[in-house]
Amino acid sequence: MIKTNKKKKLKPFEDLSKFSNGKIVSGSHFYCVRTFYEDTDAGGIVYHANYLKFFERARSSLLNYLGIDQNKLILEKGLRFVVREINLNIKASFKLNDIILIETRHKYAKNSCINLEQLAWSVKDNYNFDELKVKSELQIVMINNKNKVKRIKTVLSDPFFCNN
Repeated sequence: MIKTNKKKKLKPFEDLSKFSNGKIVSGSHFYCVRTFYEDTDAGGIVYHANYLKFFERARSSLLNYLGIDQNKLILEKGLRFVVREINLNIKASFKLNDIILIETRHKYAKNSCINLEQLAWSVKDNYNFDELKVKSELQIVMINNKNKVKRIKTVLSDPFFCNN
């Protein structure tokens, strides 16, 4: 424990899980990723498949932020989320040690699927948006242990996933 004064005690990591799962601002979820040497190819730019990993981390963090436990869904209900369709557009590449701000936006929901848009922004030193470099549009479905599509809106009922 770190003492801040005689009366208060600060626990420096008590809210770390909230911080590590990003934040929802104005209807979008934001999540930061830093690129490491392992993320780059021989040309020194982020290898294209790694954008899919970064976007997956952002989606999983969004679910964590909303209190949706994917392990519990799998173990107790035999349900899991899978990507049915994805489109990836790389306008410019990130490089080693860049910070990527991933924005996840809800586009549309049906009973059986959720359509999302994910944007990878470069950021300035003050963490303001700089340039949109990578964009993804995808459709997520929920399947059971027999790979049958189930009603996704029974699990994703948070207002983030509501149609406007």
